[in-house]
Amino acid sequence: MEKQNANDDPMYVSQEEIIERTIELTISSIENIVRNEDTTVVISVEHNSNVLGESKHIKIEAGVKEPPTVYDVNFSIEIPVSLDNPDSINPIVSVPILITVSNADNGENVTSNVAHERKKKTKLSAKTSEDSKSKIIGLCNLDLMPILLGETFYIEKLALETPKFIFNASSVSWPNLPRLTVILTQRESEFFPSNTYFNFLNITVESIFNLPSSFEENMEYKAVFCYRPKNPETIIYEGGKLIADRDVERTKRWKPLFYLQNRARLSKYKLACDYGDLKNSMVEELVLKDPLTTEVPRIEFNVMSRHLLHRDGVRKLQDHIMKYKFWPFQFMMSEKGIGSAKMKPKDISAKYPIYQCYVDLTELLFPGRAKTRVASQLYTYNPVDLAEKTAFDKNIFLMNTQVKEPKEKDKKGKASTKNTSIITEAEPLVSVPVVTEENEPVFVIIEIELYNPLIACRLTTDFSNLIRELTTPTPTKSFYPYNGDIAEDQYSKCIQTLINIMTDSYRDFCEEKNKIKEPSAGFQSSTSDTADQDSKFCYATEPDDLTCFVQYMFRTGAYLSIRSALKTKVTLLLDQKFKMPSYTLDSHEGQNFIISVYTYLVERMHMVVNKTMEGDISEDSSMNSTFETLYFYAEEAYELGCRDEARKHYTAAIEMNKHDPSTWINYAIFLLTIGDVERAEECCREAILLNDRHKFTLLIYGALLVGKKRYKEAEIFFRALTKLYPQFMEGWAILHLFYIRTDYYPGMDIAIRIAEKCMRNVDRDKKIDDREPLAWSMIHCPRDSVYTIAATFLLKLHLCDLAGIALAQEMSITGRSTHLLYYLAVQHYLLQRYEDALSHLKEAQCQYGLDYAISCLIGHCYFQEGNLEEALEFYEFANMVFDRPDEVHLLHLRMGICYEAKNDYEKAKKFFVYTCKSSPTCESWLRAGIAFYELNQLVEAEAALTEANKIDSCNANTWGYLCLLNLSLKRYDEFSQCYRQTIKNNLTDEKLLNAIKESMESLNYKVEIFQVT
Repeated sequence: MEKQNANDDPMYVSQEEIIERTIELTISSIENIVRNEDTTVVISVEHNSNVLGESKHIKIEAGVKEPPTVYDVNFSIEIPVSLDNPDSINPIVSVPILITVSNADNGENVTSNVAHERKKKTKLSAKTSEDSKSKIIGLCNLDLMPILLGETFYIEKLALETPKFIFNASSVSWPNLPRLTVILTQRESEFFPSNTYFNFLNITVESIFNLPSSFEENMEYKAVFCYRPKNPETIIYEGGKLIADRDVERTKRWKPLFYLQNRARLSKYKLACDYGDLKNSMVEELVLKDPLTTEVPRIEFNVMSRHLLHRDGVRKLQDHIMKYKFWPFQFMMSEKGIGSAKMKPKDISAKYPIYQCYVDLTELLFPGRAKTRVASQLYTYNPVDLAEKTAFDKNIFLMNTQVKEPKEKDKKGKASTKNTSIITEAEPLVSVPVVTEENEPVFVIIEIELYNPLIACRLTTDFSNLIRELTTPTPTKSFYPYNGDIAEDQYSKCIQTLINIMTDSYRDFCEEKNKIKEPSAGFQSSTSDTADQDSKFCYATEPDDLTCFVQYMFRTGAYLSIRSALKTKVTLLLDQKFKMPSYTLDSHEGQNFIISVYTYLVERMHMVVNKTMEGDISEDSSMNSTFETLYFYAEEAYELGCRDEARKHYTAAIEMNKHDPSTWINYAIFLLTIGDVERAEECCREAILLNDRHKFTLLIYGALLVGKKRYKEAEIFFRALTKLYPQFMEGWAILHLFYIRTDYYPGMDIAIRIAEKCMRNVDRDKKIDDREPLAWSMIHCPRDSVYTIAATFLLKLHLCDLAGIALAQEMSITGRSTHLLYYLAVQHYLLQRYEDALSHLKEAQCQYGLDYAISCLIGHCYFQEGNLEEALEFYEFANMVFDRPDEVHLLHLRMGICYEAKNDYEKAKKFFVYTCKSSPTCESWLRAGIAFYELNQLVEAEAALTEANKIDSCNANTWGYLCLLNLSLKRYDEFSQCYRQTIKNNLTDEKLLNAIKESMESLNYKVEIFQVT
């Protein structure tokens, strides 16, 4: 072989470096060997049909001993390897060491029989004599892979298998087999030099399934794989057999040892049992698990071959997959004992059928993916299709038959043309799929695995760098327990505590005042007592109670305590909230600074005092609610068009726990709903700062990046999601939708297959928001459709673009099915495209009929369009169906609103009360109170409005109707308080404001509008 230079040979090593390696193999001992008489054995080591050496004769004593005797062997051989010579390194990778233990009585050497039979490539049991078979005690193989991967010392115990599978009295159980102790050593720190690149390619042909009747048991089956399109190296897998029983052990066999008839041909690799990870590249979808796990006839190979790839080979493999996608395999059925090398090309193509299949290897282009297992359908041989799909233009079986290269003068002449004509003379014109008599596809399962992926996965580095860019570094400060917010909060709490202290002190002052006045009416007190009381209490002669109360506070010491406590908190607040100016306080700027500070302190004090006197101290009534109820209130407010109310509930949830990323991400979903994408992105950033592994944060932020066409960063977030939550089916499905969006085919197949596998897993990650949406239903979502499940999940998050891709994929599978039409309508409803939603719903109605979900959503569409008559018609149908859900809050609420618009308050009251009974909210109680008020049922109206006020004390409409109620009952003091709250909470309902003013005018009542600080 002509040696290449450093630029051409990827495994080239400079002369200064070591290019030779030596692997030392030592057979240390043999044990557990039992003979009826004294026996002499010899151990032979063979590699790639070459006997590397034989040990000295070892005498085995007769009989059974406990524990078994361990016989020292101490037989060593050295295997030289030249790293820059493919003929030297490739067999080390591809072929295991074969070790044979044989009888050596009378000095006879029989260990060469195995090598002899290997060269013949025939079966040991068929070609050796009975004498030689009896002299072989056992065989085993040893894989050199640990040394190639960098181990310098490796020890293993190997069981010696009998020469042939025997199922009779002479069979030996597994624990009783003789054992060898083998040691592998290599002196260098690294087997391959550090400046070289290498990879290992494992190719396993498993079995052919769904056999037609033409596949007979007395035939020999071979598979062939071409290593590269140019300068081809064919790899032939022999030993395929038609069997009816599946291999339960599922151990892969070494291709170089196929001729052996015992377990010495087995490797330590197992066939995968997970069929969920099997790529189905056939046109027709099959339930692959049935033929794979049942006892059905199959052509079984289970043969593995391993090859070394240099940098140039890896690059060519990657380029071929990117360009052609497929790699070809061919299969031939011939009579037993006839090999392709012994046959003429014309006989191969004419007498024995050849089949071909195209193995889709695109999954190997997925970053970090090093293995693909493909089920591929067989086709009849046709070179045109083969060349079009894989760039191979010849029958692969014939590539080894033309040994001689044509002379240079004939390369462009008749010789080449003649060879081509011979090959193509009997070739079919059309390649057709091979099917059974029941028209089921005949397919083969092939596994391709690399030691290192073609494209390295940099997810950890990319994700860490991206998160670092998103998060701003927090400046390190010296430890100090206070900041401006804490100081302000403590100042407010101090004011509130002082109010309570002063209230209690005033109560004690009033009680003591009353005790002083009582004796003067009943008896005459002494002069000294009177003088003492006059000195203590000025209120006996002084009409100003405030002055007397202040003197009482001085006397009891409460005033000094209050002043000291307030001074401490004010000093702390000034220190943390304000920076003292550099100019003097006597200057004009200094006076302005004092005024601003004083104004700030007084305003904060007035705010606390007002809240305390109005009865809603320090927290809003919404603070008493849970997260679930707040989100329910917010969703209801949005559906009723009250966006500000919805925003208030979401921000209240954030206020309850600012350190929970879920509160921020729920607010981000609401902002997406109202189209505020920029602020939604800010909320996602806040959530990432709190937890950079939060599931929904990664998903939604990735979707936002997709909307901004920042696909590379979006992929990092989606892949990080699947990496952190590998059982999250919706995450894999969304990654699949993303790859559809970006036309990345290698990722599509992997993601959808893993999503389907997760869907079938009962232990999959189900920690998602499974609440039923208010406006639409999950009734029509099938549990076995990845795309529909993903679409409904995305619709809940209001990621309508990705949900549209999922629904489009579902349409390609199921057509315009009912569930597809329904969720298309849901998507249009969320996007406020009500006409499009109605068209899909009417189509679903025509093919399926009306049920609760369809009729209710039709009603919602009409309601949003303002067509309340049509909406009410469908609402009434949805309310009557027997299988409607128990919780129909929005349905009853909107039915009540429709009746309220028709001034039918009796029916409206009924539906509002329904909602208050099942899921009470401020809106449902308010609507019920309005209906009661309009029906002049004032007692019930007051009770309903009070309940609404308990849930949300900041609702201006509730205060407005309380104003009307109190005016009707002529409770003017209560009206004044309610009117103040109405103005404070900024009532915007002009109709309600005018009603209040008209009621006031009709009663000739005037109220001062208080300006609330």
